[in-house]
Amino acid sequence: MALFNSGNNEQKQRKKQAEKILDETVGGLMPTSTRMAFFARMNSKGIKASRQEKVRMKVLKTIKKEVENYELEPTSDAINQRIEQILNENIDTAVIEKRIRKQKEAVERQETKKSQMKGEIEEKFDLDLTDVQWFRCSIEEIKYSTFTNQRQRNIDTAYVIINEDNFEIIKESVWLKTNMGTRKLFFYNITSIDYDARGLLHASSSVIINTKGAEHVQLKFVTEENFDLMNNAYESYLKKTHAPQQTAPTQPISTTSNADELLKYAELYEKGLLTKEEFDMKKAELLGANDKSSEAESHEESYSQKEDSIDESDTVQDDNRPKFCGSCGAPVETEGNFCVNCGAKLQ
Repeated sequence: MALFNSGNNEQKQRKKQAEKILDETVGGLMPTSTRMAFFARMNSKGIKASRQEKVRMKVLKTIKKEVENYELEPTSDAINQRIEQILNENIDTAVIEKRIRKQKEAVERQETKKSQMKGEIEEKFDLDLTDVQWFRCSIEEIKYSTFTNQRQRNIDTAYVIINEDNFEIIKESVWLKTNMGTRKLFFYNITSIDYDARGLLHASSSVIINTKGAEHVQLKFVTEENFDLMNNAYESYLKKTHAPQQTAPTQPISTTSNADELLKYAELYEKGLLTKEEFDMKKAELLGANDKSSEAESHEESYSQKEDSIDESDTVQDDNRPKFCGSCGAPVETEGNFCVNCGAKLQ
């Protein structure tokens, strides 16, 4: 871009720097990516297409004049700021207002269409979608043919309802518009949720739900906003179910015995830090605790002795019970080894 043709060495250096920056920002006469990006920039400012080339030439001439007159430094930041000022001076407010009005109308049409669809779905599937997050998409499933028993791909319309612990998917036939059943994917059975944005290799954006059974449920034509709704619900469920449980703090176990405590108070008494009345009171408390512990131990010992005596009495009673022959049932004497009635050997 030969914008500058004369001047001393310093001016030529400034002109070369400005020329390089303009080539990278505005572009030349050829339809390069830089030139197309600059035209898109003017379009976002509300400049009509019929005036864009005229505004572009105005930017070039203004930058050239200001750099030659030392009114503008040939730096990237300074030139970009000056270009932004020139574009703002040429904004067409009528175009901006018209564009904003069209965007509002498009949003209103979309909301009206969604409310109509909501009423149709509630009436058709007997649902209540009030204060419920839901969206429409397509579901792709791999099924086996009834006649050939071969795998085939089925694509149905799907209405996804986001609940607290599951995704409820209501399937509808694409052509017949009939109910194809409902499927629930519970969050505890989901391992991950992946999002594939629309690009060169993807004709439509899609969400892939991976389950613990190595199954993949693919939802097509899902926007990034709807994916965020699904992902937020799934992550909030994981935070609730996997939150660490708070346990009560355990109190430290004292390893100091009453005898050690008594020795400690005795040393304090000898040093004169405790009076005799205080020492006697502490001594009585510690000895009383020992008496209580020894009393509890004696109770436990007597209780165990009672249990042993009960077991012994049971065995004595079992030995004194009469015995009978296992063959004929007649009573037998304990001293003999054979039944007197039938002659069978006693066990």
